[in-house]
Amino acid sequence: MAPREPKTLDHAPSGPNEVYQQTLLGRIDQRFLSTPIARIALLVILAAILIVPAVQAAVRIREIDRSLFRAEGERHKTALGRWLPSAGALEKGTEDPYGYGHWFPTPPLVLMALVPFLKMGYAAAGVIWAALKVAGFVAAMAFLISALRRSGLPVPTGLLLAAGIFSIRPIVSDLQHANLNIFVLIWVALAWGLYIRGNDFWAGVFTALAIVTKITPGLMLLYFLYKREWRVGIGAVVGLVLLVLVIPGAYIGWSRNMQFLREWFDMIVAPFAFGGWATFEIANQSLYGTLLRVLSNAHLLSIEHMPADQAMAAGMEDMARPLTALGRLIRPVLSLGILGSLALLCRGRIGRRHDIRRWLEFALILIAMLLMGERTWKHHATTLPIVYLAYWCALACLPWTDRFRQWHVAGLAVQFVLLVAGGEGFMGKRIADMMLDGGFFCWGLVLLGVQTAVLLAALDRSQRTTANA
Repeated sequence: MAPREPKTLDHAPSGPNEVYQQTLLGRIDQRFLSTPIARIALLVILAAILIVPAVQAAVRIREIDRSLFRAEGERHKTALGRWLPSAGALEKGTEDPYGYGHWFPTPPLVLMALVPFLKMGYAAAGVIWAALKVAGFVAAMAFLISALRRSGLPVPTGLLLAAGIFSIRPIVSDLQHANLNIFVLIWVALAWGLYIRGNDFWAGVFTALAIVTKITPGLMLLYFLYKREWRVGIGAVVGLVLLVLVIPGAYIGWSRNMQFLREWFDMIVAPFAFGGWATFEIANQSLYGTLLRVLSNAHLLSIEHMPADQAMAAGMEDMARPLTALGRLIRPVLSLGILGSLALLCRGRIGRRHDIRRWLEFALILIAMLLMGERTWKHHATTLPIVYLAYWCALACLPWTDRFRQWHVAGLAVQFVLLVAGGEGFMGKRIADMMLDGGFFCWGLVLLGVQTAVLLAALDRSQRTTANA
């Protein structure tokens, strides 16, 4: 008996471009987006979307407000404005950049990279920082798209537009905050693009750079090792040794570097990993942080707040965890559950690097990075462009049945409300804060993860059916 074909796929012999052109998005693309004028207009709009918040951040960095959480009692606005005094503390050696009043959130290499910006002055630093992020974002995404197209995956204008609509908001927010999350996107995009091109060692080096910039990309390294990509792992190990130990040790001294690494670990990693503490602010949209807040608001979970002296040591206004030992099982259960689900979904052996299934696997890793952390602000989700590119490419360029696509489009409509429209600019501050308190952004990420997993599982079933036919 012949194996039954999956009901989600239409097995008409069509290539990705032909399938895409038959979709509503493909027809709109052909009619309105394929002309040179339309593409120039989209580039102008993208430039405005990126440049306006960059200019806002460059202006805001010169403004000063009062803060009890700064040693001087005041601070320059934006993340970069808060961090430059920490770079000065590193350079002068008079203060601890990881101690009270500074609480620098990343390893010493990033702090070292800020020293030249300090010497520019706040105004020039704000401009150069914003310019580097905008240029790096455009260049990294262009590199990734080029790598995908060279490998045979179509990335037409309509898909870029659709992915951009769903994912540009965290990019804009990160530009406004003058934070460093766009640099994480840059390193991740370069690592994945290099991996697709077969440059495994350098893919590992850029993975290491992403880990040093923000610890959550460590999940990328775990994924590459799980897939037995040993050359990527070697590149990552070499990169981590150089970026964490050798270069900072040569610049600031070996003992001082080790001291700073211990302080950073005790401040950022240990409270969550060993104590189960998470940021309780409504801005925190990690899965664990959201569950703590939502369950405690519903009186389904009793919590305790971190003592003030410990909170000051961690540099956070409010940290909390479940009060009972049973409640504290939530964090390891979530972490193990997500890791187990990823292992199950990514267990297939995929020969070709440009296979869309491999890209969907990587998209799931990027979503898990946001959900599994201790704290996830909306502007931390700068890797969503890579996720949505994979998602839209799989949904629009493969021959799914109409019913399957309709369900996914319905889910995308819900995602748009949760991830894009649920902000202060759309809903007003009061409603936006209520949505944050309820974890709407987190639930949008969860829904995105579920729908991406469904796409991947359907493709795996189709592949097995074809192989057994």
